[in-house]
Amino acid sequence: MITTRKLYRKIHRKICCTGLLAVLITSPVVADEETGITAFVNVNVVRPETNSVDKSRTVIVTGTKISRIGAANKVSVPADALVIEGKGRYLVPGLVEMHAHVPGTKQGREYVEEVLFLWVANGITTIRNMSGEASHLELREEIASRQILGPRMYTAGPRFMGRRIKTQAEAGAIVDEQVAAGYDFLKVHMGLTRVAYDGVVATAAEHDIPVAGHVAPDIGLWHALEAGQATIDHLDSYMQALTADDADVSGLDDGLLGSPYTPFVDESKIAAVARATKDAGTWNVPTLTLAENFVGPYDESRPLTGAEYMPPKIVRSWVGLATVYQKSIPDPEVAQRFLGYRKRLVKALHDEGAGLLLGSDAPQIFNVPGFSLHNELDLMVEAGLTRAEALTTGTLNPAVFFDAEGTFGQVKEGLDADLVLVAENPLREHASLRNPLGVMLQGFWMTGEELQTGLELIATRYATGD
Repeated sequence: MITTRKLYRKIHRKICCTGLLAVLITSPVVADEETGITAFVNVNVVRPETNSVDKSRTVIVTGTKISRIGAANKVSVPADALVIEGKGRYLVPGLVEMHAHVPGTKQGREYVEEVLFLWVANGITTIRNMSGEASHLELREEIASRQILGPRMYTAGPRFMGRRIKTQAEAGAIVDEQVAAGYDFLKVHMGLTRVAYDGVVATAAEHDIPVAGHVAPDIGLWHALEAGQATIDHLDSYMQALTADDADVSGLDDGLLGSPYTPFVDESKIAAVARATKDAGTWNVPTLTLAENFVGPYDESRPLTGAEYMPPKIVRSWVGLATVYQKSIPDPEVAQRFLGYRKRLVKALHDEGAGLLLGSDAPQIFNVPGFSLHNELDLMVEAGLTRAEALTTGTLNPAVFFDAEGTFGQVKEGLDADLVLVAENPLREHASLRNPLGVMLQGFWMTGEELQTGLELIATRYATGD
């Protein structure tokens, strides 16, 4: 039998080979993969989907699964269990980043593993990779087989973008290739023509594989909804759809996330657009934090959460991008109206029952993996969702979207043990999620101290330069 402890040693040896996290989890405390038991005792179980907390529970994890949950005074803890005291603490489902960008091979394996670790250290146990390549298929399997440490990964194939695809048949052939390769979904990007998009959608329907991502100008919101696009990310094309009927926007450039359309918005259209989205069954990943970062204004004196864990050259590139994009919205009043409309759209989508998914687009401009998802949670609350509702967009909702409610998304018997232990009730305040006392990744238990050690090692590396 290959035990979890042996697998962890394999992970540790792999980490050591990179020379980065050489001292991370040198004596891991984990249960046997098949028979070992971990017990969280006297813990408060958080259920965001019902805005409730089950107080004083014992949660038993056997191997990779949650095997038993019950009142602390009624559940017996096996003598050989690893016991984690939970009195006064809260056990939360692992978070899901629904708009992630896993680095590719050109950026180096060491950086890839750092980014994966940043997500895990922030309590993120599942990610949806929005820009895939062949190496990510292998990486997905390495994570699943516990050869390396990282969150469960769903991955798109290479992006469909630009105007090089001339016919529906050409688009369909590429879809066939990505399906055969084993990607989980298809990512459509900007610049795609209507002909290419329709080819992607038609062939995707034959394979029953989701289409997700951007909405190019040639497509528009209404056609994307009609086509049954699984997710629209960044609220793409919504600003254009809100434009007043009598507004002359001919020749207007789409600009930053549709921001040039801000002065022409007809607010009375918001509810109708949200209702149409619900009727189409399309989910949205708003990435509010991305828009906030783009609009700024960028201020070098303003601390960037988690910047110390990123390569300095990447942070510098973000500053350059922010400077360029912020020039496209020189009027601060227009910028704030733009951000306000995005939040109103999120609230309207929620009120209509259209699906919302938590995603921050990391690592992208000023969005450090893991850290940025907590910023997104706060912005969802600013948009009008309760803390429980916001948290559900990053726990149960992704499981529903992936048709994986029997695998993850809740603290529930039979599900994978993807768990985050925090000091305060996150239904009252999300801040405690930023500093987990520990994270369990499908049965792997990592203490807050061990996670902090890994973060410090990454920060030390980048403190000396690129």
